[in-house]
Order: sequence, then C-alpha cells, then structure tokens
Amino acid sequence: MTMRSTPIRILFFLAAVFLSGQMPDWKHFRDREGNSYFIDRAGRIRITSSDAPAYRPVSSRAIDYHLHYGETLIKERRYAEALTVLKSICALPAGNNRVYEAQVRAREALGDLRRRNGARFDRMNESASLLLYMDGSDIVVINDFMRYSFRGPPGMRVIRRRERGGRDYRYSGTLLGITRGADKEDYYAYLVAVDSEIIGNPFRDVEQAREKWRGYLGFDTLARELVLRGEDRIVHRFRSGSPPVYAGYEAVFLNGKITHCVRVIASEAGFTADGEAMKRIVEGFSLVR
Repeated sequence: MTMRSTPIRILFFLAAVFLSGQMPDWKHFRDREGNSYFIDRAGRIRITSSDAPAYRPVSSRAIDYHLHYGETLIKERRYAEALTVLKSICALPAGNNRVYEAQVRAREALGDLRRRNGARFDRMNESASLLLYMDGSDIVVINDFMRYSFRGPPGMRVIRRRERGGRDYRYSGTLLGITRGADKEDYYAYLVAVDSEIIGNPFRDVEQAREKWRGYLGFDTLARELVLRGEDRIVHRFRSGSPPVYAGYEAVFLNGKITHCVRVIASEAGFTADGEAMKRIVEGFSLVR
C-alpha cells in the first residue's frame, strides 16, 4: 500500500515553529505546510487567512433564498458552487412542503447539469462533495464522496479545504473552526480537522489504518488516553506536555478502502470550556456504508 502524496499536516500535531506573534500577546506557530496560526491571551485560536469558498449551510427557514442562489450560480457557470448548494438542499430533512418543492427543483437542476455536461459532471460533482445544512441549532456536515457526516454547533465555519488524487488514490482535507458567542469569525474556540483517503486496497483493520496515519503525521510528544476502540474506530483524548498547552480528541475511522483521521483541538482553557462539545463531534462522526 503506497502513498502518492502526503496528507496535509494540520495544526499542533506537527513540529510547530514558535515565532514572535502578530500582536505582542499572541503565540504564533507555523506547521510544515507553511500554515500560520495564533493563540491569543484569552486562549482563542486565530487564523488570519482562509482559502476556502464561502460555504454557507442551507436551512429550511431560508429555503427560497438558497434555491434561488443555487440556480443563479448555474447561470453564472459557477457549477461546483452551484452543486454544493443544490446537493445541500437535497440533503435537508424534508420537514414541510416548501422544502420538498425546493428539493424537487434542485434535483431537476442537477439532472439538467448532468445531461448537459456528460462525463464532466462527475468531476464537478467530486469537487462539490462537501455539503452543509442546518438541522435545528446544529450544522450537519456531509462529505458524499468520502462518505462521512458529523454535527457541529452553529458557530462552525469551513476554513480550508484540500483535494488531490491519482490512480487508485484520493485525498480530501477539511479544516473547520468553531466560534463561540460574540466572537468574530477570525476567533476560534476550537478547531476540527478531517483528513480522508481512498486507497487502492483496503486496510486489514483499523489499527493498521491508525499506524499509517501516525506515519504521515510524524513524531509527537502528546500524552494520549484511550476513549473508545471498536471495529471501525479508535478514539483517544490527548494533551500536550509543554506550554502553550493544548488538548483535544484524535480519532481514526475505517470504512473499507476509505480511512479518516479526525482531530478536534483547543487550548487548555478552551478544552476545559468546550471539552464535552468537542467529544460529541468525535462520538457523532458517522460512516456512510
């Protein structure tokens, strides 16, 4: 089982290089991919730049807007963005007639795009695999190509996405930040990183998948405590041993030829405040068979 490219090494799990902060009271670190992050004195994670599209979760309350927006994106030939919106509409729980009617129109628009674009549609569809919708006060995240879903709080935002692939291989990485209360969007109480791979041959078991992810992420000195071990998942709670102290959850999931490494991370103070919410994200991570 060989790798054609190494997944993105996100956040504290790598040998971070600590530099002087953007502000005097900020801790600045940079990972091996060159991504920069900050922690301010209040323990909030700041990310000063983002290259992800403006992913907005669709909702039943604003279904007319979301449908019109998706159709407008098609007219503007922004097909991948249109697919993201229309597919998210189709994923919504059909709780009333307005949602159901919007889903009928969304499916018609998707079918028309498929007919007009032929084989090109499959490539566009892969690039529009990340879907978001509101369910009550939660944001539901679905990746319909990597076949997973999970729930997060209403302050969750997509910060960064990475996709690449080759013969018998596909990688997808998504980084999300969770804001809290009146925090601005560049303040994050904690982060969620989901790295996924599709490989040519299935892993023997989830332990083998976990060892592979450890090989990608490199050496670290985190103290880990086993939370859950099952046939398709291994979950650990972790804590760093030196300041600035950070903590969170790390989980590896196995779904045939697809494997996921999920990390939810916060400063020590953030973990104290949001540890239960962070745990719910990991525990609620679902594999689509």
